[in-house]
Amino acid sequence: MSQQFFKRKRHDSSSSTKNYDHLHVSSDLKTNVAEIKNILGESIDVKIVEFLEMPIPFGICYIEGLINKQQLELSIIEPIKRTQLANKTLQPKELIHQTEVSAMISPCPHFDLIITPVLKGQVIIFVDGMTEAYSIPLETWETRGVEEPEAQTMVRGPREGFIETLQTNTTLLRRRISNPTLRFKPFEVGKITKTTILVSYLESQVDQEVLQEVIKRVSNLNTDKIFESGMLEELIDENGYSPFPTFQSTERPDVAAAALSEGNVVIMFEGTPFVLITPTTFISFFQAAEDYYHHFDLSSFIRVIRVISFMISLALPAAYIAVTTFHQELVPTNLLVSLAAQREGVPFPAFVEALVMETIFEILREAGIRMPRPIGSAVSIVGAIVIGESAVAAGLVSPAIVIVVSLTAISSFVSPYYGFSGAARLLRFVLMILAATTGIFGMIFFMIGLLIHLCSLTSMGKPYFSPLAPFQSGKQKDSLLRLPLWWTQTKLHRKWVKKS
Repeated sequence: MSQQFFKRKRHDSSSSTKNYDHLHVSSDLKTNVAEIKNILGESIDVKIVEFLEMPIPFGICYIEGLINKQQLELSIIEPIKRTQLANKTLQPKELIHQTEVSAMISPCPHFDLIITPVLKGQVIIFVDGMTEAYSIPLETWETRGVEEPEAQTMVRGPREGFIETLQTNTTLLRRRISNPTLRFKPFEVGKITKTTILVSYLESQVDQEVLQEVIKRVSNLNTDKIFESGMLEELIDENGYSPFPTFQSTERPDVAAAALSEGNVVIMFEGTPFVLITPTTFISFFQAAEDYYHHFDLSSFIRVIRVISFMISLALPAAYIAVTTFHQELVPTNLLVSLAAQREGVPFPAFVEALVMETIFEILREAGIRMPRPIGSAVSIVGAIVIGESAVAAGLVSPAIVIVVSLTAISSFVSPYYGFSGAARLLRFVLMILAATTGIFGMIFFMIGLLIHLCSLTSMGKPYFSPLAPFQSGKQKDSLLRLPLWWTQTKLHRKWVKKS
């Protein structure tokens, strides 16, 4: 496995971030206040309040909107004022311990330990006469409530979804996994953004090789900014040029909890409801959480439908081009006559027909996503119908290609994971070009190459096409088909059912 990415260097960003560990806190309050103003600038949300009229002057620095101001007033400012007025002989080093949150206080002897906490939502206290400041965690900000996931909907199952706040997301996992070996290992990524990432795993279940590989890749990231888990996925992926995702993205806590219980690693990200699951396999993208909430026979049938839909989405337009252009003998005579009659008067070859219609549909799909939600779906549906009927009526395309493109588009929505369907969308155009130039033989060589590519991929060092290649008979109970839970999990026969 190539690790060259982790040795790559981006542009030097030392000018964008500074190191303040050489800058020590002064015993003079005004000097410290001037220094913090110089570092944080004159931003409207940076609040620096000085209490110079007190027997022991002190100052407080925080970012408005990131802290609980009511708790700041009641638990810190008022106790410090009250204690000073009641005890005139109080020493500066004793002052900070008079607050109601003294157990959470951390000393900060230099400014490098001050800047990051205050930007993360902590309160910094400077006391005149003390050569260290103190940070107190009072973080709070507005967040949306736990709602039903929008990207991964289901008929039966939990309605809770991850949100953009890590603390809430860890709670959602703790509620589902009451195991003392559940771990959350924090990392800070991005020289500018300093984004918090949690690598979560079950210590009793996790593959230690995978865990150490994940920790190494996250620790060695050399980037200035990172805002979403998709950026992290691209940065630490060892298969940078493959269209197939080697990380499974989900916003469902039950999916993440199931992955943890199976020994996988879950990467959680501050600011996004989508978490990453690794290692993952090609087969896992045809599996949904709802498969385990329905009866095994129905779940197995639906998985087969998903595989068929993937093949239709990938190869149906190319198959239409190859058959109508080069291999008419493969089509039954009646159907061939019907297709020939439909194409009579159409000025373009089958490849141009399919290419134009597929491109139009991709435009409509993207427009439906970007437009306001109330009208997006209506515009995309009406636009597809109107354009399709108008193109057929004008004699620009045949009715058969409209059916092919429509079926292809519907099949692309069957996948439970949006990122995985994107691979089929991209490869579809490559396959269409091969079908138009070399016919079905080009399609066969493409499929062989695609299979070789899938077998060569890895996800955190683990085979991506497992358990099919390498073949593992013990894991076939829950791959393309889902066998009964009482067989796959307990390994017991249902004799007790018959006895009862």
